[in-house]
Amino acid sequence: MKIEMGESLFYSWLRHVKECQIVQTNWKASPQWELFHEEKLTSFMKAADMRFYEKYKYSIFKKNASLSQIIRQGECDAFGISVQDDGNHYYAIDVAFHTAGLNYSTKQETVMKVIEKAIRTAICLYGLIKSDNAEIIFASPKINAATFNDLLPCVEDINTLFQEYGLNYTFRLIANEEFNKTVLQPILIMSDGIA
Repeated sequence: MKIEMGESLFYSWLRHVKECQIVQTNWKASPQWELFHEEKLTSFMKAADMRFYEKYKYSIFKKNASLSQIIRQGECDAFGISVQDDGNHYYAIDVAFHTAGLNYSTKQETVMKVIEKAIRTAICLYGLIKSDNAEIIFASPKINAATFNDLLPCVEDINTLFQEYGLNYTFRLIANEEFNKTVLQPILIMSDGIA
């Protein structure tokens, strides 16, 4: 089994920085799990698709994509649960390491892919875990300035959609210097005392 560097890094980050007692890499829904909130999720999916098309001409989900197909294709590189007195805190992370910087083809395709991953993760969390409280993160150590600047307003739009649908989710983009400061350095500092 291949272990990717990004997944391994965020496995450690969730355990030792975010203090998650339960962490899994390559988290994926089982087809046996019951789907909850189907009507609300279908509406949310359509609203997201429409918002990003009307505002940016981004086609996030294919016209014929169904809710079940979106969930079947969903996967998080790292998923963590921090069990606290005030309830469980969920973290769902997608991480991308590309040698020359984040690139899924064109700049537009790259931005659309990040948006799609965030929306799909939210759908999976709310539909399968029933949690309406989570932090969804897309992380990359290097995103060029043009792509990063196109992503920033989309992060705000995603968080606005979450609020409109009553989801207490936060979508974060961790990249470039913040990646180093927030993820890499804390792990390096802790690595002396952690096997």
